Order: sequence, then C-alpha cells, then structure tokens
Amino acid sequence: MIMRTTLILRTVSTVVALALTFSACASEASDGPSFSVVVTTSILGDIITNATGLGANVEVIMPVGADPHEFEPSARQVASILSADLVVANGLGLEEGLEDVLAAASEGGGVVLEVGPAVAPLTLGPTGVLDPHVWLDPTRMAAAVDLVTAALRDLDASIEWAQIAAPYRQELLDLDVWITARLAAIPHEGRLLVTGHQAFGYFADRYDFEIIATILPGATTMVEPSAAGFAEIVKILDASDAPAVFTDLGENQALADQLTVQVDRPVLVVPLYTGALGEQGSGAGTYLEMMRWNVEAIAKAFE
Repeated sequence: MIMRTTLILRTVSTVVALALTFSACASEASDGPSFSVVVTTSILGDIITNATGLGANVEVIMPVGADPHEFEPSARQVASILSADLVVANGLGLEEGLEDVLAAASEGGGVVLEVGPAVAPLTLGPTGVLDPHVWLDPTRMAAAVDLVTAALRDLDASIEWAQIAAPYRQELLDLDVWITARLAAIPHEGRLLVTGHQAFGYFADRYDFEIIATILPGATTMVEPSAAGFAEIVKILDASDAPAVFTDLGENQALADQLTVQVDRPVLVVPLYTGALGEQGSGAGTYLEMMRWNVEAIAKAFE
C-alpha cells in the first residue's frame, strides 16, 4: 500500500484559530454572495463553476498549473475551507497537502464532498490502491456534477441546482461522444500508451487504450523510477509500436527524453495537461478545452 505523507504540519486547533481570524475579516469585507463553495483543484473548480452558474460563490484553492500532489494552502485558504458552506475535493489521496485541513473541516461540522470515491474509482493495477485521476473521464465528471447538485440541494432546496447544471452536464456527455469519434481511427491493437506517471487509467479504461508502461512508478509525481525500472521501460517501449511517451506538462521532461533516445526507433515526447488547467489562452484554460487539447495531441501522435 502506498504511504501517503501529509504535508500540512498544523494541528487542528491551530487551523481552526486561523479560520476564525481570517473568515471574520473576509465576512466584514465581502459584499458578494453569502452561499460559498470552496473547491480544491483548478479542474474541479472550472467544472463546478460552470455547473452552478451564479447560484453560488465558488472559490478555487489551487491556482492554474499547480500540482495537486504537492500543493500546500495559505492560512487564508485554510480559513476559506473551514468557513465554506460546501467544500468539494477530489479525494482518493490526490490533495496530499490538504488532508489535515479537509479532515478538520469535516470534524468541525462542515460539508466536505469528495467526488473521487463516489464515481466508481478504479484501482492502480494489482496494488488495490484507488486511482485519484477520475477527471480524465468526462462521464465521471458528469456524475460528479450530479453529486455536487445533490449536496447543494441539501443545503438550499430553494434553488433548482440540477436544472442550472443540466446544460453543462450535457456538454460533458457531448465531450465524451466527441472524444470517442476523434480517436476512432486508431486501431484497437495499436492503442498503446506509455505515460509519465499513472494518471491515465480512467482515460484508457473509457477509450479502450492499454497502458503498457509508466516512467514514474505511482499515481503521484513525487516519486522517482529505479534504474532497473527505467531499463525495463526502455525494453517495453522498444518492443512495442507505441508512438509516444505522454507526460504531464508539470513533470520534468528530462526522464522522458532520456527514455526515448535509448529506443531504436523514433518516439515522440508529448506533454499533456493532466493535473491542472492551463492559463487562459493556452487552449486548455477550461476543462472542456483541456480535454480537447489532450485528445487532439494524442490523436496526432498516433497518425
């Protein structure tokens, strides 16, 4: 079992004290909506902002480009989490640096919704550890929207949350149809993926790919491959027809470059957006854009 190390070394009492200080200041200064939703990652933040419309004040904790495995919140962000009407997190160990704060929010009576465990999570191979990268399947994100609207209805039934979310939910399902069509030209036997870390399990499961190797041996970017493991990946890649190594834009590309130069055929290194959105204008500034950008990059690598 993978050991999960909590990166926030605050006690619950210290966290609560910070929350009382900063949330009091925020409530005095704010003239915005009183119904607040705090979301951990930039990807979930975009999805939930689109799904809730103007019915809730959505604050996203992690900035664009932040690695959710490594992110640590500021004291003001801790206060926002502890004072929110609803906190939406991915869960499944993704937000390693927020685990203490999320636990404190739940223990303090707050509503903390972790969508990952509730959208049929997959395991990481034979380990039995659940894979946190649920957002790389848009149908699971449609299910996540349903979970959020149900939680919001419990908090405020006067707003038709499901009705507000319905158009965006349909966009997620339309995205799934588009992805299937865009990848249709890749033959079944050729759908082989080599990836930077174990982030593409849900994408592979949904769109019928096989992950034959990963450079980093786990679901987090906070690990390093062994020399023997790296040599084995070279052998696997050399013996396969996989056209590329697909990495995370936030990962160190040097390992992928070292891998491909040892293979006796041309192999591309294709960075993708996996853990966070891109900047506005990058082509991956929203979840829908990010998924389309990734799929276009994957499809072109197989052409």
